Amino acid sequence: VVASLRARCSVQAVEERRTVRDSQGRRETTVTRRRGDQAFITTTKEDGQSKDYQEEVVNMDDRELAQFAGTWPRQDELRTPNLSDPSSVLGSFFRRWFSSW
Repeated sequence: VVASLRARCSVQAVEERRTVRDSQGRRETTVTRRRGDQAFITTTKEDGQSKDYQEEVVNMDDRELAQFAGTWPRQDELRTPNLSDPSSVLGSFFRRWFSSW
C-alpha cells in the first residue's frame, strides 16, 4: 500500500509525505521538505519491533538548516482537511470520484 500527500506551504516551499506498507506490516515513511534547491528529507522505517530514523540535508549548512526548519509549520499547527466542507478541493475530488459507490 502506498499513500502520498503533497502540500504547498508557500510559493517556493513544498512538503511531500510518502508512506509504503508491505504485506508483512513493515512501513517506510519519507517526508521531503523542499524549497528551491534546498531539501530536508527524513525517512522512518518500522517493522513492528524496531524503528530506524534517517535524515538527509541537501544544499544547506547547519545555520541554513536551522533557518529552513523555522519556516515550516510545526506538526501540531497542521490541520486535517475537512472532507465534508463543500469548498474543500480534496472533498470535492473524493465526492466526485466515489459518489457512485
